[in-house]
Amino acid sequence: MGFPRELLSILACKNAKCPKGKAYVYLNDGLGLRLRVKPTSKSWTFRGKLDNKGIQLGFGLYPETSLAEARRLSEISRREIKLGVHPKDYFAGQKNENLEKSSNKFRFGVLFNDMVEYYLNDVDEKWSEAHTKRSRGIYKNYLEKSLKDKSLLILTDSDYLTVLKNIKAKPIKLVSGKVDLKKYPRTTTMILAKTLINLVYQFAREERRFKGENPIDLIRKNKVFKKGKVKSHGSIHEDDLGAYWSKVHQLPTVQDRVFMIVETLTALRISSLRNAKWSWYHPTRMTLSVPALWMKGKEDFVTPLPPYVIGLLDKLKKQNHASKDDYIFTNRFGKAYGLDRPNALVKKKEHMGFEYATAHGSRTILKMMCLRFSGMNNVVIETQLSHSYGAATERAYMGDYDWLKERTDLVKWLLKFLDSKKEVHEKVLNLGKKKKKATAVI
Repeated sequence: MGFPRELLSILACKNAKCPKGKAYVYLNDGLGLRLRVKPTSKSWTFRGKLDNKGIQLGFGLYPETSLAEARRLSEISRREIKLGVHPKDYFAGQKNENLEKSSNKFRFGVLFNDMVEYYLNDVDEKWSEAHTKRSRGIYKNYLEKSLKDKSLLILTDSDYLTVLKNIKAKPIKLVSGKVDLKKYPRTTTMILAKTLINLVYQFAREERRFKGENPIDLIRKNKVFKKGKVKSHGSIHEDDLGAYWSKVHQLPTVQDRVFMIVETLTALRISSLRNAKWSWYHPTRMTLSVPALWMKGKEDFVTPLPPYVIGLLDKLKKQNHASKDDYIFTNRFGKAYGLDRPNALVKKKEHMGFEYATAHGSRTILKMMCLRFSGMNNVVIETQLSHSYGAATERAYMGDYDWLKERTDLVKWLLKFLDSKKEVHEKVLNLGKKKKKATAVI
């Protein structure tokens, strides 16, 4: 005969309470579905009969499992019972099928190829031919055999460490059959391969909504990577600061200008700023709050923003309608800036044209200029760079003090300093133009 239909409402589920003195009470939704209400929790249960034997299933806690979802699961269960199938067997099969689909979706080889195609077809963030060939060569020579058919869901740091340890110093054979004659030292080759693995995880997270951890972070300090001479990121030369700051303000789009201005003044790491979201932006507090996930040190970080930047971001926000995922800086598809975009802005002639420099090197501007000319405490500078400073004992005495007021003054000082360099550069430039014009008249 079945259970009488006593439809629950969302409000009834929300307000349901267990009477004092009782361990639990049931609220009936009919057709076998009930909400079990305890003093500290609520959960869904389903009752039915298969082969004249009673069966009972749990559909999870409320409100994690909504009323609509519980009814959907109840309907599936009744359908399977009519077909002579135990609902538990059906749901177990679905789980395995979904896991297999997810596993296929996150296979390393699939993700690598998708990543390369993405950057080959993205006009704004297009990989160079040389970079593409080298990346494919590294994959073909060192990664494909061991990683191609494995899912990011099951790969561990031990798997990657084994792959990296097996790398030997040799020229990279490109996919085209040609050989990249540049002989990389073994350690350098391992670092290139490790970087490529890391890029696959970044792509999976940003474009495929992968939620897992990146095991490559666990082998960052492994002894297999012998520490060699630290190569600094190309930073703007002091003599070029005026020209640099002038060209930043001449970038053709508001978005690119704001990106480089924020990057230079705050010295945020490129990966953090590329993935910045409007939800991180607090105009009244004049800050940008970066979650731990997007910080190298895996700790939340707040950077101050001067009024000038607040005005620029507010202007950009009015124009930004493309991003479905709340990103501040987006490509033409509404996704976060690609991996190559920041460097392209600095290096390419059609943008700023500083071929010797990198976007990451802009952090050095804050470090060196503020250290030499601002008179600020080095602790303030290092904190703004999100670096650890001093001895552990010193940091312990500092406690949780974030130096936000001092860092705000630091950022304001850097803005004035760069503006003065820009002003001098443009005066010299205009003077040169006037002299040239006068000479032409003569």
